[in-house]
Amino acid sequence: MANIMTDKNEKAQAKATRSLKATSQKPAKKGSSSPLLNAPAVRFMRDAYYELRYKVTWPTFPEARNMTFAVIALSVALAIVLGGVDLGLTKLMQLIVLK
Repeated sequence: MANIMTDKNEKAQAKATRSLKATSQKPAKKGSSSPLLNAPAVRFMRDAYYELRYKVTWPTFPEARNMTFAVIALSVALAIVLGGVDLGLTKLMQLIVLK
């Protein structure tokens, strides 16, 4: 399984490197570059897209499903524990106040 993920990462990284080289080797034409394309917000969006497309390793559907079930189960367990603590403290306060 680790080899498959490593292969995917290597392929994505090689593809990203090729696309970066292709874009960086184009000669810049005078006056063709818009100041809007070099704005920090546009550059941020381009970089964010690149990172999400080529650098992030997204989980498979079964992995995402299993992680979702784990989060739901832990949330229910924590709710039961906190509910028990709340009930216990409520009963303790009633004993103290009613005496």
